Amino acid sequence: MDDEKPVICPARITLDAAQIAFFGSLPAEAPSLQSELRCELEQGHEGSHAALGQQVGETMWWIQWTLSASEINPYTWCPAREPAVPSRDDGDCTLFVGHPGRHSSAGRTREASEVI
Repeated sequence: MDDEKPVICPARITLDAAQIAFFGSLPAEAPSLQSELRCELEQGHEGSHAALGQQVGETMWWIQWTLSASEINPYTWCPAREPAVPSRDDGDCTLFVGHPGRHSSAGRTREASEVI
């Protein structure tokens, strides 16, 4: 098993007004919405880029994009976890079910993005 944390894809997306309105309309207790999101998948992944936009209960709303299009899709958490870590915040994969590449845990560093 590879214990090295994956390198995260550097791709970014800036949400448009319709995407911001969609995320803003969800019944979530998030304190703010980021207008610029970074892909959360492993660098070199196949398929579209993906970033978590908002979580409502057990549903996570991910924005997925390519060079020509973007869409918002509902997913549930990836069930993978590091067996020796007792809580979701520390050891569970922070990506969606069926994501490409290796699993990613909450212990990795994220860059700050602009907050609306």
